[in-house]
Amino acid sequence: MIKLKYGIALGFALLAQNALAAGFDCTLTGLNATEKTICADSYLSGLDNVTNGYFLKAMDNSYSVGSLAREQRKWLAERNHCAADAECIKQRYIERNKTLSRVGEYKKVSEVFIRPGDKLDKPVAPGLKNDAGFILSEEPWRVRQLISSGDITSLTAGSTGHYLTVLTHRVVNNDLIVFVVLYVEHDEKKTAYLLSLKESEEPRVQAGYEGYNLELTLQDNNSAPEGDIRYTVAEYRGSGVDVNSESAYATPHAFALNVSGKEIGSIKEVSLPASGAEQQKWVGYCGSQECNSRLISPDGKWRLASADRSNNEIDEGIYFFPHDRPDAGVNVFLPQADTAKGPDYSYSRNYVWGRDATFYFDNEGGYACIWKTDLADKTTKRILPVEAFLRPHYVHYQGEDMIIASYSYYNESGDYHSEEIYLAKK
Repeated sequence: MIKLKYGIALGFALLAQNALAAGFDCTLTGLNATEKTICADSYLSGLDNVTNGYFLKAMDNSYSVGSLAREQRKWLAERNHCAADAECIKQRYIERNKTLSRVGEYKKVSEVFIRPGDKLDKPVAPGLKNDAGFILSEEPWRVRQLISSGDITSLTAGSTGHYLTVLTHRVVNNDLIVFVVLYVEHDEKKTAYLLSLKESEEPRVQAGYEGYNLELTLQDNNSAPEGDIRYTVAEYRGSGVDVNSESAYATPHAFALNVSGKEIGSIKEVSLPASGAEQQKWVGYCGSQECNSRLISPDGKWRLASADRSNNEIDEGIYFFPHDRPDAGVNVFLPQADTAKGPDYSYSRNYVWGRDATFYFDNEGGYACIWKTDLADKTTKRILPVEAFLRPHYVHYQGEDMIIASYSYYNESGDYHSEEIYLAKK
């Protein structure tokens, strides 16, 4: 007796769609001709079990489960056309198994970052606890690569430098679409490409902008899974201009990429946000030092700030504040975490809120890489223990917390460089 479990698996994974055939038991009445043929043939039953295993694994690893479900429905319809033709059924299963086996897989960081030049950190020492009572520990997440420089050689060919950075994400037709910015330098000019990444498809160029020292900036820095993507593009007025001069900026232009729950639309230029709408600088105190908060929690209760400075400061760390208490900052990290760095080394962190009372941050110094802090249970866990993981972007997809992050790889001799983006989950 055989049960076709993938119908049930699809139903649990995509209850919201509620348009999937149920799995069946061979003892039931009303089976179609193909199902009867499968039930009567042990070889076909075995193929079905293999396909079911491949499908469940693909569902766990895919970030395009909407497309995967639609493809599975299409395949089921094609398979059911075989009726009593056992050879036809066999070929449909073998073809589907080849397709499902090609879905990318999340792997342990210790299995991925094994190239000469990759720097996988040693485990965090046990029993670390800071003065505020936060426990620091290790909890490596699994990763899969979304894009590397090698995937976009047509855009980077002949460049004098390039790098990738995460912009944001959207969920379209139940598929996770990741938007990144590729900066490519050619002599004095720079091109900024807005790319969209979808599983099993080539990176798609949504827009390209050329100028001097371009900067493409997301206007709304939340992690909403839907709605238009609004961003600004600004450049310095010309080559040779002091990059630290605020007056050097030309007037930025604002754009909106139309994204609905069903499709990615066109880009149009829009009005710049009014200057009065910009959030005023919020100043707090990270220990004894002044620091500026760049992020407030979605519920408005908390603010985050980092004491970004050299590691000889006793108040080095990342702090959370009650939204209205600049004097009540609490450090979730360890001060002076890395005493091996020289006095000129400086920390500069990026951080993002997750769900509830959790946030994620990077750290270019000691106990490096990307960390997750949970204010409720007072823990700070290192989830990506690889040097040079930066700029975490939070995603909640298919009921799971995920992080998208940038990684710059250099081989041991430093003569090879690759820019990469990874998706990570527990």
